Amino acid sequence: ANSMMRRILVPTDFSEHSRNAYEVAISIARRTGAAIKLLHVVEMPYTTNYSFTGNFSATGDTTLTGDGMEQVYVLQMLETTKGNMRRMVNSFDHKGIDVVEEVAVDRPISKIRRTIKEDQVDLVVMGSKGASGLDEFLVGSNTEKVVRSAECPVLTIKKRDPEFTVNEIVLASDFKREIRHAVDKFNMFQSLFGARLHLVYINTPGAFESSGNLRDKLEHTAQKYGLQNYTINVYNDVIEEDGILHFANDIKADLIMMATHGRTGLSHLLSGSIAEDLVNHTNIPVLTFHLK
Repeated sequence: ANSMMRRILVPTDFSEHSRNAYEVAISIARRTGAAIKLLHVVEMPYTTNYSFTGNFSATGDTTLTGDGMEQVYVLQMLETTKGNMRRMVNSFDHKGIDVVEEVAVDRPISKIRRTIKEDQVDLVVMGSKGASGLDEFLVGSNTEKVVRSAECPVLTIKKRDPEFTVNEIVLASDFKREIRHAVDKFNMFQSLFGARLHLVYINTPGAFESSGNLRDKLEHTAQKYGLQNYTINVYNDVIEEDGILHFANDIKADLIMMATHGRTGLSHLLSGSIAEDLVNHTNIPVLTFHLK
């Protein structure tokens, strides 16, 4: 069991995309011995928090405000959701893995943030395209909101990947700021899969530097953090996010890791809403770690 990976959170809207995320979470749990929590958040306009866990005995504040009809509606909806959750849990073989389920009535992003804190979650695994309707928090910008607010790494999964083998990892950064906090987590992922790490700096016209300088910087970073089994790369492109994807595609990467500082443009990498020619590159999973 890996001491840095005890608890994995999978927010789900029961879509195919969140099933893909759950399947990958199972694969990671098998390697690490982590437990998985499947969380479904129902957004209700006027209800106080209302949460069911495990065998759906009520926990927390279960006073329902509003009239009897609303209570009936909520209970019916929770029944339906319970069925969906059962099907979700059993949609893949999770023998030997501790899978906990929670259905909550809340605001999705704040519920996810609280769960990460309260459950001391080590990793969030999310699908990047969710179902439409009330519970839209897996769609593009919402995935990005989770990435920005989560205090743990978030792995964004774009396609079905039952084995989730990772051999080549891109570590993208401007390497100017302190990525120390992220490096431990990134090292852990690299060693988890026995993968090779490709440090890359995207050289853009707006912030152009000589390749020699940049290589020295990258090498310095690698030495400073004691990185193992890595390559040093400087890649020229017009936009940083496109450069990361082009490079990842060139080396046939299995995973892109990056430490973010709440920069914009992340939705590029997460949702695949890039120029048409890049569409088939955007299936690469992205592991982001938000630096405070």
